[in-house]
Amino acid sequence: MPAIYFDMDGTIANLYGVANWLNALRMESVMPYVAAEPLVNPSDFVAIVEQLKDKGYTVGIISWSSMNGSKEYNKRVRAAKLAWVKNYFGNIFDEFHVVKYGTPKHTVAKIKDSILVDDDSNVRKMWRNGEVIDATNTCGMMESLEKLAA
Repeated sequence: MPAIYFDMDGTIANLYGVANWLNALRMESVMPYVAAEPLVNPSDFVAIVEQLKDKGYTVGIISWSSMNGSKEYNKRVRAAKLAWVKNYFGNIFDEFHVVKYGTPKHTVAKIKDSILVDDDSNVRKMWRNGEVIDATNTCGMMESLEKLAA
């Protein structure tokens, strides 16, 4: 059965809506990853993910750590992102990967027959494992997920 992998920043987490997010990341603060609000309604998102899992999909996260972050900082970023996911969505994800910034996401996916949901057009173009869903429009992304779950 296929998998669906979600990006976090700009896809399900509004990192770019956090005031001074870029300066904070450059100063190796995890604050923006903690303070980001969800871009999706958490209960609606969890319901769709549960429907996808009922249909046999594996559902995971593949997210990048901070660009140019130190090894220690990127460990803190991973912990902050995991805590954020659990806070808003509980334990719905089967896989959780936070990898070095710029890592081709198809190399991380455990299941190769899969769909990537991402807001970055370059990341979507590099995906080699199957289909992609453009997350730049949250409503459109949710509609695409609802169709898969139906």
